[in-house]
Amino acid sequence: MSSGIEFNNQQLNINKVFLLDKAQISLDSLPNQEQEKIIRAIDSLALFPDYSSMSINKLNYIPNCFIGRAGAYRIIFDFKPGKVTVIDIVNHERLEILYGSSKEAEK
Repeated sequence: MSSGIEFNNQQLNINKVFLLDKAQISLDSLPNQEQEKIIRAIDSLALFPDYSSMSINKLNYIPNCFIGRAGAYRIIFDFKPGKVTVIDIVNHERLEILYGSSKEAEK
């Protein structure tokens, strides 16, 4: 029996998303409103690379590592098919201090 709804044969690959302790501490230290924005952005990584609500760039100097822009914050994560590991969540100023120039790192 057909329900009259046709499904697209294309399946989205869904990743498991993990946060390292460092990322969780950073997330917990944010104000509630910012936490909610970052959580939504992190949730969208479950569909990476097929879809993400963030602007994302690959980091040249670390294999499989990416940086996603979520407002004033940057989400640094490692991607392997089926698994996204959030390494850190930093504001733009802290990104420059900890990881050097984001312009040089991205691309």
